[in-house]
Amino acid sequence: MLSYKDILNNEYIKNEYKKIDEINPYAFSHGLQHINNVCEIINNLCDILKIDKEMRDALLIAGASHDVGQYESRDNHGLKAKMIIQELFDNELKENKYYSDILYSIEVHDKKNDKEDSLFALLLKCADSLDFSKKRLEPNHSDLSLYRPWEDIEDVIISVSDNEFIINIISNGNKTFKNNFIKEKFTRKIISSVKNLAKKLKLIPIIKIDDSPLNLDNYIIIHGSFGSKDGNWFPWLKEKLEEKNLIVDVPQMPIGVGIQCFESWSKVLDKIKVDDNTTIIAHSIAPIFVCKYLITNKIKVKRLIFVCGFNNYLGINEEFDAVNKPMFINNLEEIKKYCNDIICYYSDNDPYVKYEVEKDFAYAVTNKQYVIHNGGHINSESGYTKFEDILRIL
Repeated sequence: MLSYKDILNNEYIKNEYKKIDEINPYAFSHGLQHINNVCEIINNLCDILKIDKEMRDALLIAGASHDVGQYESRDNHGLKAKMIIQELFDNELKENKYYSDILYSIEVHDKKNDKEDSLFALLLKCADSLDFSKKRLEPNHSDLSLYRPWEDIEDVIISVSDNEFIINIISNGNKTFKNNFIKEKFTRKIISSVKNLAKKLKLIPIIKIDDSPLNLDNYIIIHGSFGSKDGNWFPWLKEKLEEKNLIVDVPQMPIGVGIQCFESWSKVLDKIKVDDNTTIIAHSIAPIFVCKYLITNKIKVKRLIFVCGFNNYLGINEEFDAVNKPMFINNLEEIKKYCNDIICYYSDNDPYVKYEVEKDFAYAVTNKQYVIHNGGHINSESGYTKFEDILRIL
């Protein structure tokens, strides 16, 4: 029976990983060091979760193979790796009970999928994302001047206790480590993979740093039409939330006539984890976009905070009407199926959207409403470079 060591001893595979090691532009290894680390984590996960030998051996084959497509291109490297394994080892693997799982998990290991992944695929994704310690760092990487929180990690301990799936990250005591760890984009991948695997196992996901649990909730702040992630009170709120060691995304959405539409904004949000631990804070046209997105994709979230939201309103000007119209819906009240905690802020003198329109939107989605006297569009133009009211409820 073909083993993962046979994969790694194959001359073609060895040569591909060698080339990946030589050209790797990232701070993290994607070559043999990473592969060996992932296989070690797979063994650890299988021991803890009591995975049988047959499935363990198949997972190790997937772990040994998943990044072999990196040399040609980072894009779609999972699909490339799958094709390489099929071409080289189809005869040896086609009788393997987990052959289809091996191929599928290799292809999707670095992607967010529309359908729910199998336990097999989630185990590979988790092992891949949990390889983030200094063992994986490239010592000669060009960005040595940048602080990398991974250098302060002494160990990553995986365990199962009662009904919990626990990842405990042991640091070397650097007081800034926790805050820097939260700010890393890679941290979001770790949290997402742990949460998804724990959900599949019917366990509670727990991520700790030095035995102190992290808050696994995430926050998304979305600007309005012709807006910027760096405008209004968005950077201020992001900074305040990150001071609490919370994960915050403030995406720049596509803007401009012919560019902004429901589909283009959806593609951005598709890349961010949105689930029942997510709070979305949205301004102006963004509230109705969020409603349409959640209803269309049937996604439940923890909390929605809408500022100056409106629906089915035209008359601002020709350009704004053109980009706003694709966001509108006729089933607004359905948003209540996807969130039980919705709060609306709006003002009594918005210069762009009529008070009655914002009021109608708020009453359609929630009874938790706050009207701000002389608040304008609650943006920098009306003096809102900070928004203390939102911070108090978060």
